[in-house]
Amino acid sequence: MAALNIKPLTGVGGGTTNLLSNLPATAEKNKQWQRELLMERIRSHSSQHKTFPELSKAMRMGMLEKRYPLDAVEKANLQKCLDNMQHCIKVTSRQGLVERLESLSRQLSLKFSDDSKALFISTDMFYLEILLDSNGSLTDVKVHHESKVEQQSCSELVDCLNRGDFADFTAQLEGFSSIYQLNAESKVKIKAYDAMQAMETDLYNIFQMQNFSKDAAQILQDSAVGIVMQRRGGHPMRLVYFVSPYDLISVESKTLQPITLDTFNNKSIGFSVTVNLEASSANKLQILPTVTLSKDPQTGMDMPAFAPLTQMNSMLLPATFVLRLNKPLPVCYNTLRAMGLCPAAGNENSPSMSTSLESQNKPPVVSNIMSLIIQTASDQQTKTNQKGLFVHLPDQTHCYYFTENKLMKSTLIHSVPFTEPSQ
Repeated sequence: MAALNIKPLTGVGGGTTNLLSNLPATAEKNKQWQRELLMERIRSHSSQHKTFPELSKAMRMGMLEKRYPLDAVEKANLQKCLDNMQHCIKVTSRQGLVERLESLSRQLSLKFSDDSKALFISTDMFYLEILLDSNGSLTDVKVHHESKVEQQSCSELVDCLNRGDFADFTAQLEGFSSIYQLNAESKVKIKAYDAMQAMETDLYNIFQMQNFSKDAAQILQDSAVGIVMQRRGGHPMRLVYFVSPYDLISVESKTLQPITLDTFNNKSIGFSVTVNLEASSANKLQILPTVTLSKDPQTGMDMPAFAPLTQMNSMLLPATFVLRLNKPLPVCYNTLRAMGLCPAAGNENSPSMSTSLESQNKPPVVSNIMSLIIQTASDQQTKTNQKGLFVHLPDQTHCYYFTENKLMKSTLIHSVPFTEPSQ
């Protein structure tokens, strides 16, 4: 049998190897061709596209045309967010101060203007002039009321701006604005500050009757108006009429701190009222001080003399003076009737109840006076006295019960309106 001579097809095998090795190069060329085609298509349309500056200009012009409807709610929310962000930014430059004051003015519906040497916050009734030096540092703050000829430098506003305490600055602006919240024409409203200033002067003159004593506790007990803290910028005058011993306890030293006038300047303690002016029906209010002090020939002590209201020292204003309590106070209806702040007996729930007995547009709370005392003393943690009041002593425990009495029906008061006694 003849042997078969089989030879390998080297030529065919080599061609297959070369073909496989050329596949990646072919794929790469296909990708390049595709990219070139895409780039050519882009180049063909490039003349139809605008540059970034042109797009930016077109967008600005479109926004100025205001062809789209403005959503008031979204705009208000955006402004609120921006104001909140502004409050978190520390003021370290003149521009920062300008932005912060502009934000505060907008929130309080006041006008703000920026001058090269001063900043102005204004309303129709008053304006603040904030003076800055060439470096942008604060030098002074002046307050000008329309009823006054000269401006008044206000150190309290200067101090709070230097401290960066814009919360206090806002509170003082609100205090100035609240004086003029009357339903009247501008020529009438400008007299509101005169009336407020005249009342504050009279109250302080009465307080000065006790200036012979240096003991704050004695003054607090004997003074007809308590301890008077004069107006500080936009913060109203404050009268402190009672201080509990618990307010004077020092937890650190476990001692009773003495009462001094500086104690009331540094912190708010005790029960007090602030003197304010609120809109009401027309009343004849003083616009000049009416109290003078004269010595009693028998005792030699200073006694107040009240001048009657005339056309020279008073005018008719749609307002009334108000004492706002720093804490709600339980008061019996019999006492309120004697003060003229309550309807006749049996009509305690009448809708004609004085607004001074209401809080945040809520009807007055009518209850037994002991229940209200317990609620206010416990910060609303204890609502009733039916379970008894427990007093724990070192060696024993007492429990007190209080019986109900119709004559002890009472309510909480938050403010007390008042005018000149002859009104």
